[in-house]
Amino acid sequence: MSDSVQMAWETLRGLPKPKLTELFASDAMRLEKLSTRVSLPEEAMLFDWSKTHLDDAHIEAFSILADAAGFAAGRTALLTGEIVNRTEGRAAEHTAQRGTGKAESVELARGYHAQMASLVDAIHKGVLGEVRHLIHIGIGGSALGPALAVDALTRDGAMVDVHVVSNIDGCALEQAFAACDPATTMLAIASKTFTTIETMTNAQSALTWLGEGGVDDPYGRVVALTASPEKAMEWGVDQTRILAFSESVGGRYSLWSSIGFPVAIALGWPDFAEMLEGAAAMDRHFAEADGVDNVALRAAFADQYYTRLRGCQTRAVFAYDERLALLPDYLQQLEMESNGKSVPAGGEPVDGPTAPITWGG
Repeated sequence: MSDSVQMAWETLRGLPKPKLTELFASDAMRLEKLSTRVSLPEEAMLFDWSKTHLDDAHIEAFSILADAAGFAAGRTALLTGEIVNRTEGRAAEHTAQRGTGKAESVELARGYHAQMASLVDAIHKGVLGEVRHLIHIGIGGSALGPALAVDALTRDGAMVDVHVVSNIDGCALEQAFAACDPATTMLAIASKTFTTIETMTNAQSALTWLGEGGVDDPYGRVVALTASPEKAMEWGVDQTRILAFSESVGGRYSLWSSIGFPVAIALGWPDFAEMLEGAAAMDRHFAEADGVDNVALRAAFADQYYTRLRGCQTRAVFAYDERLALLPDYLQQLEMESNGKSVPAGGEPVDGPTAPITWGG
C-alpha cells in the first residue's frame, strides 16, 4: 500500500460516524446531493445513496483515496483494452460488447453480434425447422446471466420457451426435458473453453435425450456459444451454428456477448439490442462522469465505508419486483468473484476486506 493510500485510510478512520437521523437533520439537501439520475435510452434510473452513512467529509476523503489508488488510470486501462487481468495476461473487454473500448475489439464484437442476429432471425423464420423450446446449458456466468434476463423479461410470453440448466444433478435436466418436445427443441451449449466438465456432461445427456426422442441428427440441433470455436467444431457442432465471443470477455460479464443468445431467442433481436444499449448507457456514464458524480465510484465508496470502517461483512439484496427474483444469485458471482480477491493487481496480500458477502432473495 502506498503512503498516500495509507494516509487516506487514516483520515477516513478518524472521521466521526453520525447516525442517519443526524445526517438528514443537519443537511436539508442530502437527498439531492446523494442521488443521481442516469439517462437511459427510454427513461432514467435513479441511484440514491442518501440512506447510507456517507457524508461530505467521507466523500471528500474517499475521493482523495480514489485518486491515490489510481482510479482514473485504472478506468482508462479497462476501457482501452489494456491488460488488467495480470494472472492470465488479458484485457477485460466486456464493455466492447456494448460499444465502448478499443476500436478493433468493438468492431469484432459487432461482427459476432451480427452473426448471432442472423442466426436468431433464421430460427424465428423457421429456416432450421420448427423451434418452440431451447435448453440452454452452462454454468456460472454462462447460466446465471441468461437465467436472470429470461426470467425477468419473458413473464408476458416468449417467442421461444427457454430453460436454463446448470446443475450437473440429473434432476435439473429432467425438469427441462419434461417441459420440452424433442422434435421442436434446440440446445445451446455455453462454455468459454468448450471443455467445462459439468456443461459438457449435461450437453451429452441432452444429445442422448434428443436421439431417444426420435431426432435423427441431434448435433444438428446444437448452437455452441464459446470463445473456442475450434473445440466446438471438434465436438461436432457445425460452423454455421457456432457463435463466438472474445477470450477477453469474462464469464460473469458474458451475458452481453454470444452467451446472451437464449435471451435474444426468447425476446427477439430488437429487444436484445435494446438491452445492450441500456448497458452501453451505463458504460458511457462510467467512462465520462468524474468523482462522486460517477455512480459506480460512489457505490464503491459506500461498499468500502461499510466493510472497512463499520465492519459489515454482508450485504442483503432484496428484489421487491418478482421479475428480479434471480438478481441476488447473479450478483453473488458478478460481484464476489470480481471483488472477493485475496491479492490486488500487484500480487501482495490485501490488508483488509475487499467486498461484502452478497446474499438475499
